[in-house]
Amino acid sequence: MTGSGSDKRANKRVSYPCEVECSGVGVGMSPLNPRISDLSVTGAFVDSVVTLPTGTKVRLKFSLPSLVVNCMGEVVHDMPQFGMGVRFIDLTPEQKIAIEEVVANG
Repeated sequence: MTGSGSDKRANKRVSYPCEVECSGVGVGMSPLNPRISDLSVTGAFVDSVVTLPTGTKVRLKFSLPSLVVNCMGEVVHDMPQFGMGVRFIDLTPEQKIAIEEVVANG
């Protein structure tokens, strides 16, 4: 299915390339540095050749213009050799506002 309206995501997302520290089971042992490619208020897509299974909990740390986000996430889909979609679990109100600003201005 193509065209507008075919995207399953309920929240607006923007391209926001940035480095991310990602730690969890099996993460951090790879020499590859994962990067966020897309960002929304509910999660991010992490570009990485090494992926984790759906349901894996990870800690994410990345910088926004106004603050550093350090939060837990859960892998909601993985695409081996490409990356994984991660849903944010425990954003603080300040982190959520900072992400909303980036998404609104993206």
